[in-house]
Amino acid sequence: MAHYQRVRSTGSAAATTPLRETSGQGFVRRGYRIVPVAREERWLTNGVTPVEEHRLVMARFLGRPLTGQESVHHRSGQRDDNRLENLELWSRYQPSGQRVADKIEWAVRLLRTYAPYALVDEESLDVDDAEAIS
Repeated sequence: MAHYQRVRSTGSAAATTPLRETSGQGFVRRGYRIVPVAREERWLTNGVTPVEEHRLVMARFLGRPLTGQESVHHRSGQRDDNRLENLELWSRYQPSGQRVADKIEWAVRLLRTYAPYALVDEESLDVDDAEAIS
């Protein structure tokens, strides 16, 4: 199946190029390093092993598992460069509504998740008051 897809997309099966390269601890798939996760770190990947190394590096840095709406971007575009300084956390989640109250509620949730220190006086952020604006 994979060779058929290669022929369809590139015109060549490139039989000498492996789809998956095994390299020591883990392997490379589509340019991403896939690594096994030590038993004591599996809580960072919700029990998934093996996992993409860049996601594991970011989860280690954050000290928590990544959510389904989070992705890890390689700044240099090099998928195998998993140094923390080459990685940045992206969020795909956006509010579905366009009302001001919806956006404020979304912004407060976003700050609680990523920058709780930015919510100086959370009690003054009354989402119900925003209803009057919209």
